Amino acid sequence: MSITWNMIWEAHPDIFIARNWLELPEGKKKENRLSPQFSYFMGGETTLRVGIIATSSIMREEEFLLAGVLWGNRLSNGAKTVIYYVAPNFSSGFLSGVSKIGGNISARAVYWREKLTPSLYLIPEGQHSNQSRYALGEQRPDWNRWGQSLNPVAQQQLRIVSSFFNSLACRRVRIEIKPQHIAFLWGKFEIAEVRRKGKKFELHSKVKWLKNNEQLLKWQKPGWVDASGSLNSEFCTVILQILDYLESLEKENKLRTQDLLALWLHEGDGVVKSLWGSPWAWPWLPKERSENSVQELEDWYFFQGKGQLSIICPIFEKPLLKASQSILLACVLEKSLLLVCAKDEQGNSLVWDGRVHWLTTLGMEEDLRRWYCWLHDMDKFPIWTLPENWQDIGIHELNCRTLMSPSLMQKGYS
Repeated sequence: MSITWNMIWEAHPDIFIARNWLELPEGKKKENRLSPQFSYFMGGETTLRVGIIATSSIMREEEFLLAGVLWGNRLSNGAKTVIYYVAPNFSSGFLSGVSKIGGNISARAVYWREKLTPSLYLIPEGQHSNQSRYALGEQRPDWNRWGQSLNPVAQQQLRIVSSFFNSLACRRVRIEIKPQHIAFLWGKFEIAEVRRKGKKFELHSKVKWLKNNEQLLKWQKPGWVDASGSLNSEFCTVILQILDYLESLEKENKLRTQDLLALWLHEGDGVVKSLWGSPWAWPWLPKERSENSVQELEDWYFFQGKGQLSIICPIFEKPLLKASQSILLACVLEKSLLLVCAKDEQGNSLVWDGRVHWLTTLGMEEDLRRWYCWLHDMDKFPIWTLPENWQDIGIHELNCRTLMSPSLMQKGYS
């Protein structure tokens, strides 16, 4: 497809503010560490650089957004630069993300429609900002709603299952209810599942994360409610053994970094509670398969305190790409109705201040800061770093590394 792009540019001289485009060769993409899946063009003059990043299809918008600013950064060298994103279609979140790019780089979006004449359409700046908020996702069901389609006996049995797992909250077991199944988790580890089967349900332990096949087979147990109205003892025993095992991994410092952090953030104690309040469960599920952002937002951490909703995005790998994704997801939250009527457990309204807090390590802070050169409003994405020995001492200290409040530091909470 790339060999025809220059013909398209020549046929639409009124779209861009430069002409005589030069395409970046494949070898140069690798040399400049640019994604090979996109086509890159350069134009303009010494005082104003102009670039195009084009694709015939977008698989992941966060990669496209990042590749565009990296290309603009390569072209800029301190000069004002305009980058055009050219693709067959853009989500509302992506268009909002493009509008957040600032500093030396300005960004515009251009529709490319192969079978239309003309085939390029420059999207007016600010057009998407005037649009009303859009609906997205569906409310997560509660226990009663989930069990409505079950027969009366199964409904009673489901209440017994609920009671058992609720009693394990003191051991940090949490519950995620989805349309066809209910997951029981310890941190990120799923330890059991209820799955709908017509008018009934099935209950099983879940240990797919185990590497020991012998132990995996031993701990795979079905659960059921017996004639006395209790869960079978074999299932209950296995669940308690799984929790003992996971807690021993935590005590012996054998959990992966992201798994340990997930456990502690879901728990929400210490400095996390003092900064942002108590955990708030993400209440939405995708209504349609295309609503990937609703599912991706579920991987973030939400906290409520004093009427405010705070959002934490952990970044422990591929910092530039993860930051790019978080910017697009923040745009989804801004432009959708997902948080408009957010409430706490008592039904009181919660207000989001528009910030997404990047939680990372000192080693990744510098990469994340590169995004600050490309954003209009860097204060919307404050960077928080964990101390080097946080796995040993717990999250008793977080350091806010943004220019907004460089002295913010919380210590000594337990």
